[in-house]
Amino acid sequence: MASGRDQYLQALASVSEMTRTQAERVARLLAKQGEVQSGQVSRVAEDLVRRTQKNRETVSRLIQREVKRQLGLLGMATRDEVARLQQRVRALEQAAERSSQPARARPRTASTAAGSSRASTRARTAGASSRSSAGSTGAARRGRGSTAAKRTGGDSGK
Repeated sequence: MASGRDQYLQALASVSEMTRTQAERVARLLAKQGEVQSGQVSRVAEDLVRRTQKNRETVSRLIQREVKRQLGLLGMATRDEVARLQQRVRALEQAAERSSQPARARPRTASTAAGSSRASTRARTAGASSRSSAGSTGAARRGRGSTAAKRTGGDSGK
């Protein structure tokens, strides 16, 4: 059977959790063998529990750091990187969805409502002037004529 000192050292070297009861048993064995005074059993047990917990946390941090390093060497993304990419994908999907909706189907916000009233005023004004200028469309005057008209050098209706 291992001595109290050996059990104490094994407990310190261990990464498993040591309960208060286990620590007290080791401390009582040390007191029985004359390694510690009987009045120090409780303090030695507390110290043993605290030290084993600290050792376990230290080993855990070392393992986590090494795993993170190895995953980085393999090119694996971290949880934070994946979360940021997921947010970017969601934002891009929403932007694509908004841009693919027809203009009439888009929800009107205060800024789009103000913009559309200005656009309708421009359309009425452009409509009146386009009736006076033969064959010219408002879109063509603004430099946004049809692609066919641009390729042929004139209106596609001529």
